[in-house]
Amino acid sequence: MTDTTTSGTTAGRKIAAGATNTVMPLPTAMAAAAFVGIAWYLCAELSVRLLIRCTRRSLYFWACLVCCWAIAIHCVAITLNNFYVWTHYSSIVVIHLMWFTYVVSQSIVLYSRLNLVMKKSHVNRYVLYMISINAVVFGLTTVVLGMVARYPKNIANLKLDKANLIWDKVELAAFFIQETIIGLLYIRATSAHLKNMTLLGRDRHTTRRDLRHLIEVNVFIIVLDAALIGVCYTGFFNLQGFFKAAIYAIKLRTEFTILNQLRSSLHGGSYHRSADVVTVVRDQPRQDQHARRHESEDSNMEMVVMADHAGKIRVRSDIVVSTNRVEKGDSSGDFLRA
Repeated sequence: MTDTTTSGTTAGRKIAAGATNTVMPLPTAMAAAAFVGIAWYLCAELSVRLLIRCTRRSLYFWACLVCCWAIAIHCVAITLNNFYVWTHYSSIVVIHLMWFTYVVSQSIVLYSRLNLVMKKSHVNRYVLYMISINAVVFGLTTVVLGMVARYPKNIANLKLDKANLIWDKVELAAFFIQETIIGLLYIRATSAHLKNMTLLGRDRHTTRRDLRHLIEVNVFIIVLDAALIGVCYTGFFNLQGFFKAAIYAIKLRTEFTILNQLRSSLHGGSYHRSADVVTVVRDQPRQDQHARRHESEDSNMEMVVMADHAGKIRVRSDIVVSTNRVEKGDSSGDFLRA
């Protein structure tokens, strides 16, 4: 009885070891696990930051949040499918839909903040058209072809698998070109901001630093996309899905940091417009504004208190308060308009 159990256990271990080798080699599995861990960590951290710090539910907020959750779900589905834990056809559907969701959402994240540095509305509109056309022509086509090619009852699976592999390289190149174009637009517009002193705002040192970081981040993103192209075109198809999820998570995290820094630095300029708020900042420093507002409140309180006395004192207080306001409002017209 013991010998039978021992031999059965040994056979089971051999089968399990053979199954593991068949599914994915150990070095590839370890690399895939590292990429999945990076993607999950960055998505979890970014989701918490979004839910805590973002007060406005704008296009930028929803695009970031949807991209985070799509990457996380995609990693779970592709891991379970590659290791034969979730072999149902529904896993293929989830993998392709989540891929389409996070790829398109990441482009929308870049588009939603492009108006920080790009003041030409027609260029922003063309970028939106490009994202929409690529999403339909290359994104949806990849989803449909992938799901049809892996449908269990499809007779022409072998032919469609080859077509799917070729088309996967085509769509990857198309999205690489799209994100490279958006990155180059950021770099060009940022370079123009660095040359124009009026666009830098009051805190020019901080704004210049953030603009330079924006250029560096966009160059870094283009390099990451080029690395993804290299992994795909060298034939590492099984590793490509995990690597792509990690790359998009890294890109989203770096974009979230630099775009928020850019938004806060440009907020100190003379005029700032973003997808969330429209703010007009006055020419005088903020401390002077608070000091003048405080003095105005003191004058109002003085007028109210003295208005409770006799009529002569009331008339005199009105003269003093109005004179004080004119003298205080010579440097800016805020209180004169009030």
